[in-house]
Amino acid sequence: MAQYCPKCNYKLKVTDWKPDCPKCGVNVLYYGIEESLRKEADIAEYNYAKRKPKFDRLKFSLIGHPLSIVRIVLGLLPLVALLLPMGKISFVLPFGEHSATANLVSIITFFVKNGFDLDALTALFGSELLGKAIICFSVALVGLALMAILTLVGFFLLTLSCSPKGMKRNIGFPIVGIVLATVSFVGYCLMISSLNSAIPDVFSGSVNPLAYIAVCALFIAMIVVNIIYKKKNIPVKYTDVSELLLPYDERPSTIEKKKNAVSEAKTE
Repeated sequence: MAQYCPKCNYKLKVTDWKPDCPKCGVNVLYYGIEESLRKEADIAEYNYAKRKPKFDRLKFSLIGHPLSIVRIVLGLLPLVALLLPMGKISFVLPFGEHSATANLVSIITFFVKNGFDLDALTALFGSELLGKAIICFSVALVGLALMAILTLVGFFLLTLSCSPKGMKRNIGFPIVGIVLATVSFVGYCLMISSLNSAIPDVFSGSVNPLAYIAVCALFIAMIVVNIIYKKKNIPVKYTDVSELLLPYDERPSTIEKKKNAVSEAKTE
């Protein structure tokens, strides 16, 4: 038990075992607890009010407008388009002919099964017969990987679309994606052409531009959607929580409640 009463400052004795102060009768244990709880609630409501605009921007970036939903859907579709075949590759080896469809999955599967020998790949750069094809392949592979990473990063950054630099980022990422897709596609085409010329009896390959066209079309669609979004100048819908930034006793709703309570007391 406290040594002094928190209300009247009466010095409590050992014999004062009851929770009530023998002088003023207040409950020593629970005195002022309502005020403490009110202060804690004020702090919690203040922190909520400070964070609420950020949540509103996040929500509006994702589902705040039909264009926001379209933008989210378009954000991942370029990765799906990479599953389309970029072409076909065939090798005529002593033990038979092997053919495969080249796309994102087949390339990843190939390296997972056979490993990625960087030293061997680097050594082939200087080959007179296969050097150009290997360099083009490396350029295509790096472009493809960077585009896939950029698409994923851009998709997650769509949650920040309503931030100050959100619109610039939403338009800039697809532009870079188109550049990387073009680099990858050109590198792949040059690799196929080089191998077809260098080892025609062993290798044959074809190019299917459908995947490249689909990826670029999706990136362009993303740019168009963001431009329309910007032209419409769609405002973010914020929840008004400004009252919660004020102390409880200074809030208009609290003052109004007190006035109503006084009026009801006078009426009675």
